[in-house]
Amino acid sequence: MDTVQLERLLADSFARVDPEIDVRVDRAGARPGRFLATIRTTPTEVAWLATGWPRQIRDLLDRPDRPGLVVASELSQGARKLLTENGLSWVDETGAARVALPGVYIRVDVGQAPKEPRANLGWTPSTLAVCEALIVGIGGTVAELTAATGLAPSTAAASLRFLQKAHLVESEAARGRNSRRTVADEEKLLDTYAAAAGRLRTPESIRVGVLWRNPARGVTDLGARLSAKGVAWNTTGALAADVLAPYLTGVDPWEIYVDGGSVAELRQIAREAGMEQADGGRLLLRAFPTPAKDRLCTEAAGQRVAAWPRVFSDLRMLGVRGEEAAEHLREQMGAEE
Repeated sequence: MDTVQLERLLADSFARVDPEIDVRVDRAGARPGRFLATIRTTPTEVAWLATGWPRQIRDLLDRPDRPGLVVASELSQGARKLLTENGLSWVDETGAARVALPGVYIRVDVGQAPKEPRANLGWTPSTLAVCEALIVGIGGTVAELTAATGLAPSTAAASLRFLQKAHLVESEAARGRNSRRTVADEEKLLDTYAAAAGRLRTPESIRVGVLWRNPARGVTDLGARLSAKGVAWNTTGALAADVLAPYLTGVDPWEIYVDGGSVAELRQIAREAGMEQADGGRLLLRAFPTPAKDRLCTEAAGQRVAAWPRVFSDLRMLGVRGEEAAEHLREQMGAEE
């Protein structure tokens, strides 16, 4: 983000409310990501965040030099809540804003629907699978990633090249099948992956009715029926987090990934497992989100649990409490490494 881009973003955001608000970004500040701007006649320090989740906001709030305005590509519900509670003005590129500065008051509420990814971003379901493998500790060679994910070697290699160009992985050798990539910044890779996973999550899903008083036992029984039918599956979201890093209670929906590529296939899988589609049902069946399907899942407490980065990303889609649970999961998985 440079001064011209930031000035354009702020001007566009403010113009939605009052085209007469004059915005000028004067220069970059002393710290990376900080800018000095004038909004109407008020000098304001602006902080730009490439990633707008609660973790980044807490880091900002812990600093003594808090800015007057926070700007991000997209601020999550939890991030917006933290900023508002701490009296900081904010704007993001979705058009949402809450600004209280001398002579300027703006409040624009915009839904949290993910933005469509641009085709040239390079993020694909296969790239997500490679990221999940790297984050859980799979080696960074094409051969290792191919064995772990089931991707074609050419696909794994293309994903690694993209991640290297994005400065998310680094190469220890110039070229070759055994050229190993290492993660440049684990926190950045996880956050960038999770944002892309949220954007690319497909809509193919159905709700089914279940009468589970004990979700863990219900999942185990359902999993046994699915496995008996030859259906690959694993849990994600709150169900998986309850096994990996308990934090949430009573959160809907319960989510399970299954090997069904269309709504019709999901309905068939549900029927064969003794369930029926039901609006408002507490259990959500989703198609696997990457070509790796269940290859990166783990066995825990009688469940097949999705790779923890996927659980992390899916938790973030559950709102403020989900974001908090995701950060708890990040901390717990980091402590186990």
